[in-house]
Amino acid sequence: MQKGFTLIELLITVAILGILSAIAVPQYQGYVSNSRAVAAQNNLRNIYLQQQEYFTDNNIYYATGAGCADASATINTNLFNGDNVLTNDFYNYCINQTTTTDFTARAQLVTDVTTEFTITNTNATNF
Repeated sequence: MQKGFTLIELLITVAILGILSAIAVPQYQGYVSNSRAVAAQNNLRNIYLQQQEYFTDNNIYYATGAGCADASATINTNLFNGDNVLTNDFYNYCINQTTTTDFTARAQLVTDVTTEFTITNTNATNF
């Protein structure tokens, strides 16, 4: 009596593992991407709430300047009192203004700046 697996059994096992990984890996990557997007959207909601408080105290909204270079550290310092609220490394955050009584906060995907979520002083979003 021989012990071990036949070549056919090993090939079938490898084929099954290949099929399962071909299905599972893209699904997993989609779930990860979606969870990162939801985290960015929640961060924008946090920015909106802090902006309302900032406006109440200062009668002006906080802005990080023109353009949308990553201002996560500055926003954490000035709006969240130094707390590391914006910790999503996959999105850049910035806050733009056209007047002192409005703002648009943006979360831009680091790998593709054309993909972004926004929230305004009126709580209007694109997500």
